[in-house]
Amino acid sequence: MRALKITGIVVAALVGLFVLGIAAILLLVNPNDYRDDIAKLVFEKSGRHLEIHGKLGLKVFPWLALDIHDVALGNPPGYGNEPFLTVQNASVGVKLFPLLRKQVQVSRVAVDGLAVTLVSRGEKDNNWKDLGESKAPDQPADTASGAKTTIAGVAISKSTLVYRDEEKKSVTRLSGLEVHTGALSGGKPVDADIKFDYDEGSAPAVAQLAAKARVQMLDEGSRVEVKDLDASGTWYGSPKDSTAGNGSAPAAGGDKAKVSPITFSLRSPLLAIGLDAQTLAPATLSIKLGDLPVQLTAKGEKLFGDYTVDGKIAIERTSARKLMQSFSIEPPVTSDPNALSAFALASGYRLTKKQLQLAGLDVTLDDTHVRGTAGIDDLEAMALRFDLAVDAINLDRYTAPKSKQAAAAPVSAAATKPPTDLPLDTIKGLDARGQLRIDKATVTNLPFSDIRVPLEAKDGRAHIGPTQAKLFGGTYNGDIVLDARPARAVLSMNEHVRSVDMGALLKAGFDTTRVVGRGNADAELTASGNTDAAMFKSLAGNIDFAIKDGAITGVDLWYEIRRAMALLKGQAAPDRAAGAPRTAFDALSGSAVVNEGVLTNNDLDVDMTYLKAKGKGTLALASQAVDYRLIVEVYKLPADAQPAGLSDLKAAEIPVTITGTLADLKVRPDVEGFLKARLKKEVDQKVDEKKEELKKKLGDKLRGILSH
Repeated sequence: MRALKITGIVVAALVGLFVLGIAAILLLVNPNDYRDDIAKLVFEKSGRHLEIHGKLGLKVFPWLALDIHDVALGNPPGYGNEPFLTVQNASVGVKLFPLLRKQVQVSRVAVDGLAVTLVSRGEKDNNWKDLGESKAPDQPADTASGAKTTIAGVAISKSTLVYRDEEKKSVTRLSGLEVHTGALSGGKPVDADIKFDYDEGSAPAVAQLAAKARVQMLDEGSRVEVKDLDASGTWYGSPKDSTAGNGSAPAAGGDKAKVSPITFSLRSPLLAIGLDAQTLAPATLSIKLGDLPVQLTAKGEKLFGDYTVDGKIAIERTSARKLMQSFSIEPPVTSDPNALSAFALASGYRLTKKQLQLAGLDVTLDDTHVRGTAGIDDLEAMALRFDLAVDAINLDRYTAPKSKQAAAAPVSAAATKPPTDLPLDTIKGLDARGQLRIDKATVTNLPFSDIRVPLEAKDGRAHIGPTQAKLFGGTYNGDIVLDARPARAVLSMNEHVRSVDMGALLKAGFDTTRVVGRGNADAELTASGNTDAAMFKSLAGNIDFAIKDGAITGVDLWYEIRRAMALLKGQAAPDRAAGAPRTAFDALSGSAVVNEGVLTNNDLDVDMTYLKAKGKGTLALASQAVDYRLIVEVYKLPADAQPAGLSDLKAAEIPVTITGTLADLKVRPDVEGFLKARLKKEVDQKVDEKKEELKKKLGDKLRGILSH
């Protein structure tokens, strides 16, 4: 008992001495008297200037605690006078009595108004590398006598972190930074949360992010596990993007089109990262972008160097229309209201520092399936590569429905539409190479199949071809090049079709069905301009065509000739054949020169049942205005021609004028001119005959007189 009493007295004395010592420190020591010494020590150790503008506060019991206010740490030499970091307020403390048991119990580390500016000038040149350099030789760790350290938590608030890459001339800023953790104690799990606004050095915000998780360091700090990760935020878009706006502030540029903010989230039950091995153990992640749900698996290696991350990505079947709306894209009005109702994706992926590859890609859009591979060969240059196969697609489902007004409007109304700019900036920045194969497709209610479309685009030049297809019952081969590098973009086309339904081809190309039949055509054309209208206006080149067993619709040439003949004779107009007017032909051929959007044809040759026509004329491709002059030869009369009084037309050559537009042709046979010319010819012939007869009679008389 005496020993215990003595021990108690000694301990009480020690405590008393300790309390008296603390009181003496508080009474006799003012930390503000040592500002210059602290700044000098920091400069000697780091070569950086430390400025302490606010007061230093010191508390002793029960915590040895230090408060600092308005402190700035400078940059290393060569990085200017801007502070490396500033702190408005910070506090930290150590509990005294546990120190006697070799236990370091640190209070919550609180930092308010922290601002850090990191500057990078290359891979090895930055303004923070010296802070990790140790000037003293490494000392072996004494684990046996090491003190056990715990920290009650970390609280960082109202802070800003700026990263400026002077080599790439980019700035990334995290503002409104808040970091809060639970107690840090050895390898025990720690609850942590973080939130911040992200921008590009100035307002407005590009994104906002908040995340929370339970973090645990394992295997002596060589591995970290992040459990129950829950991150969410809002993406506003970069003000540098002309198509992006900001939900809370106008985008840079003022009048740029705004995009509604996109919400996103990421959740994962477990992310296990090997810090020494630089690996990511197989993990699952649930991501949501707007209304787009994405399921992701991932595993990785070499995470802090030339990393490789691979896994699978899946988007479960969802509505394509709703997805577009969630990304601020207005869904188009389609002929089929059920179009864009379904979308799904599944693929394997492999991501490296330089590439992103999608293998086993399977995309579903409504009833269409797209399979193959796609990827980005060079992430910095965004070099796209693809090899895709489409099973079947009906493009008519996705076209705009035709209104009654549009259906009634003449085709030439297209010429009055405002010009549409070509996407030249996109083409200039495009680096793509690949092939698209389509087994079956429907366009304007016409099927085509076995399409092969190679594409190569680089340095402002896009090349589509050589393309092959079974098109409109025949075959197609073509080459198209668009060069966006000149001030006026240049388009060149080398197109060939064989045994094609020409009516369907003209319908697709010029929205007209004036000529139907099956035939061949070749076109070598060029155009220049930066809008579709300019391209049409400058179109130039050569075309040749040959069509068999077809018809010119909307015009019955034989009826027009008969009608003109009847009107000339004062007779009633003949009955028109039942059905829509058409001029059937056995063969139609010719060639044409295209210049400044006008097609000039000088060798049109049409062979019909009763008629043959040769002629020349022009067709303005933009307005579809027609101006043709034909000579129609009636080389055979139908069986009922004699009773109808058409015998005068036998072997006739009748001038025919065709004007108007493809939508509204005006056909005017000049039968009267033909009859006048024939009558004059017959009169001249009779006169010549009489002359010959008189000459003969006169000759006979003269011979009779002379013989006497």
